[in-house]
Amino acid sequence: MITSTGFEGTVDYAEWSQLTSHMGAQYGVVGKDSFAVAAGTGDRVLSVQPGTAAGQGILDESDAVESLVGAPVASGNRWDLVALRRQWGAKASTLVLIQGGSAASIPARSTTPGVEDDQPLALVRFSAGQTAAQEVIDLRVWHGDGGLAARHALVRDYLTRIGTRIWINGVTWVIGFDASGNQTWVPDSVYVGSTQPPYADNLVWVKKP
Repeated sequence: MITSTGFEGTVDYAEWSQLTSHMGAQYGVVGKDSFAVAAGTGDRVLSVQPGTAAGQGILDESDAVESLVGAPVASGNRWDLVALRRQWGAKASTLVLIQGGSAASIPARSTTPGVEDDQPLALVRFSAGQTAAQEVIDLRVWHGDGGLAARHALVRDYLTRIGTRIWINGVTWVIGFDASGNQTWVPDSVYVGSTQPPYADNLVWVKKP
């Protein structure tokens, strides 16, 4: 069961202190395993771990493992999005599975805080003829005093506010501006070490003396 704080109604002192500690970030989870997604037991079943998540002024506490079930795949592969959906009209947050396409990209989702908003948690690949999820990409974000941290570069596709700073696999990224004044992600790190860390983008690395 997911219990939420921050929708219309009374917020006490303890709840307010928890809510304000997560302000300053669009989304985040608290703790290594909070809302982690993995293949479950059964045909196209996914398991989502309990824990704490925050986003758009709402704090959510899940007290048990929850399950989602993917739809059948006619052919090839399909990447679905596991998200935490916040609905202000219903004053509730629920886990949802949004069907995507054949590419590993985040599908269209709700992005209207105050009405309905989806916090991405994972991309999951289902394959035709397979009963279990074949791959899970972690899209969770952690919010700390110095910024954000994540495990996969795809989180940059849903974090959209200029000035956002996030550490991903040894590289710190910032949403800044390009030469035309349009917002874009730029690396803001100097790598220290004897070898270049693995990353898909073509970057120029400068090693500190």
